[in-house]
Amino acid sequence: MNIQDQISLVEKEVKQFYDKNADYCGLSNLSQDETSHIIRIGTSILCTKWKIGYAGGSFVQNFVDNNLSGAIGAADSTTIKGFKFFGQIMYNIGMPSSLYNLNNN
Repeated sequence: MNIQDQISLVEKEVKQFYDKNADYCGLSNLSQDETSHIIRIGTSILCTKWKIGYAGGSFVQNFVDNNLSGAIGAADSTTIKGFKFFGQIMYNIGMPSSLYNLNNN
């Protein structure tokens, strides 16, 4: 499985979690652009955590590193809305087994 396929698989997991949990995470009133941005950043967070592709930007790296002040300082107006969602995906989505064998040899 190539890197883009791996990233697509992670994105699918993030989108499914978003669809089920947007209300709980306070994201039900976002625009389509904001929703897409939250899903992209969520995908980058999990890919960075699982070392798939390249590491995310400063917000993502700070979030994955559990650096709250750094993440807040690097957040844009949309990612600041997604903090609860990002925390939920970090601790509630496990790496799919098809990726685990590729990235943990």
